[in-house]
Amino acid sequence: MRYSSSSTKVLMQIPHLYLQLQQQMRQWIKPKDKRHLQGFAEAVAAILQSGSASLSHWLPYLSHRDCKARSQMERLNYFVHNPHISAETFYNPLLKHFLQAFAGASLELVLDTSMLWDKFCLIEVCLIWEDGRLAWRK
Repeated sequence: MRYSSSSTKVLMQIPHLYLQLQQQMRQWIKPKDKRHLQGFAEAVAAILQSGSASLSHWLPYLSHRDCKARSQMERLNYFVHNPHISAETFYNPLLKHFLQAFAGASLELVLDTSMLWDKFCLIEVCLIWEDGRLAWRK
């Protein structure tokens, strides 16, 4: 799939990872507006490719690369603060499917906390399975 920008008329390839994620997630996630799933898949692909949870690090991996950084940050900010994008709609179905894949396996949840600026507590949930060789962090 390709899209073209109205300002540059340059055709750009939509990232393959984004398309795969969107197709896979469509099986489990049923949002009211399909554009929310597109934004979610794009954000997940950007997180995976950048290896960072920082919005500004996602910019090179977003599909609308011809937009200015400020426009991209506004899109991401809208996405992150959109009340229609909730854990119940997007994260719960993925987590449920993920955990079903480990039915019968030994799982352990580990909580790791960090205080930020003596004001916020960041809680990281780590999932460790089998003999602890692999860990999933969110």
